[in-house]
Amino acid sequence: MCRLLAYAAPRETTVSEVIGAENAGAFQRMTTVHNDGWGTAWLAAGPGEPEPEVESLRVSTPGQHDPLLESALTEDASTSRLVHLRLATDTHKRTKVNTHPFLKEEFAFAHNGSIIPVEIFEELLRPESYGDVEGTTDSELYFAFIRQEIRDLGGTVADGVVSAVQKLRAAFPVASLNAVVLTNEELIVVHANSTAYVNDATFRSYGVDPEALPIDHREYYYKLAMYQAADGTTVFSSTGIDLAGWSRVPDDTITRVDLDTLELSQRKIFDSTQTATRLEPTALNDATILELAPRRERRNPYNWAI
Repeated sequence: MCRLLAYAAPRETTVSEVIGAENAGAFQRMTTVHNDGWGTAWLAAGPGEPEPEVESLRVSTPGQHDPLLESALTEDASTSRLVHLRLATDTHKRTKVNTHPFLKEEFAFAHNGSIIPVEIFEELLRPESYGDVEGTTDSELYFAFIRQEIRDLGGTVADGVVSAVQKLRAAFPVASLNAVVLTNEELIVVHANSTAYVNDATFRSYGVDPEALPIDHREYYYKLAMYQAADGTTVFSSTGIDLAGWSRVPDDTITRVDLDTLELSQRKIFDSTQTATRLEPTALNDATILELAPRRERRNPYNWAI
């Protein structure tokens, strides 16, 4: 149970510039609830390096008054960044190795959800896939399973993500599999939570007063929204900041942003029998899902149109 924010832009910029100073402040203040650490990953090229690489920072203490988090949101510029605020589930400890984003094989991963019982991963992951798992979280096992799928398919990162999410939905039918993946070539956002929900009792079990929650946490906790600017900048966020004017990311989809062209493509992850129908309301700040046109006219080798 966490908060996610990610963007891709045509130039180096900051979270504050992308979502506004008030929203950046509101995002940091959410660490009063999501107070089990925070982390960020971004693209950076060092002196003499021709291509940017994914860098990361993880801090296992609350971020409300952390100048490093404030700097990551308001000062540290990059063409792409993800930020994760952690609310630890179950008995997973507040440690650096349990803090998102996880960075392996040159790409970063952050998750928002709870995948239980974790013992099922023993049937899904081969022993060698456990080799570089450092912590104790379900989220890191999710990441390990994605990397296993990539290796098995011999395909792209996106192919492995789709395959992993499809198999995990079958194994964990009511889990939220929301996630963000950042490589040096693409930003990938998974919105897969149509069977998952939280209620007041959930927050009370974590010692959180439901009346003190940020906006949209009680009704739309796992929902993701997105915004596209005229210059191609694309930003994704979970709830808790002002999302007026944003679009809801369609349920049970994967969105890919090409970091070179800023072309955006989406596809459904599941067929109709795997996509659940919920009775809970689905509108988010009265925003409608806009038609997402690619930034450039070119053939899409991924065939990712919905």
